[in-house]
Amino acid sequence: MKLIAPFLINSVIDKESIRKVPQIKNYTGKTIIQTVSKSSLTPTNSFIIISSEGTTVVADPTLMPTPEELDLNPDAITVTHTHSDHIDPKFTDNQKCKKSIATVESFDVNDVHIYSIESSHRGNIINRNSPNNVIYVFEVDGLRIAHMGDIGQDHLTIKQIEALGKIDIALMQFSNPFSGMFDSDKGFTLIEELKPQIIIPTHSNPRSTRKIAKMLGKLEIVENLIALKPEDLKDSKRKVVWLKNTLNY
Repeated sequence: MKLIAPFLINSVIDKESIRKVPQIKNYTGKTIIQTVSKSSLTPTNSFIIISSEGTTVVADPTLMPTPEELDLNPDAITVTHTHSDHIDPKFTDNQKCKKSIATVESFDVNDVHIYSIESSHRGNIINRNSPNNVIYVFEVDGLRIAHMGDIGQDHLTIKQIEALGKIDIALMQFSNPFSGMFDSDKGFTLIEELKPQIIIPTHSNPRSTRKIAKMLGKLEIVENLIALKPEDLKDSKRKVVWLKNTLNY
């Protein structure tokens, strides 16, 4: 399938550069969501979100580039859970910024509002005192982005649906045996309960990605980065956007 970049039209981003290393500046006037991990096993678990004003959040950093490879100084780091494919302790420990490590809380970082709610990594029992997966919601530039982490519930609870509210973009897994999502449709059930307009797969595989795209009617494959604003979602058409990690540090 041909790689396309539908959200970068008329952008000032150098489209050749997005194949090499992540962007650390935002000149698009939109919100940037991009891959960052150096991992070949889980290349789409980690993201950099940059607001139109330049506030930078790293979500679930894993096997991150060194400072010599990327001069990245985030304003915040969020971690849905502390499995090694969702956190890079060396990177996280060395950053002097707001850090939310699998914690249920609500806070502001410059022009970005972030809050989190508890969930379960596997099964439907949620440990509210010490959840093993935390969903983070980023309210930025009029968009609402949810990083679902490795949620492994069969269904969202009413409380979770109410707390999440309307989600525009969901970063979500669809194939992960450690969450009971191996040859299981519960990831598709969860995404239909949440009903985001754009789904960006994290743990997934070609079969799962194409299946969820078939359910929604459209799959777009984009190298590393998308830049969005609310006006880009006015058509209300739902789609799967596979952020294909082709970074070369």
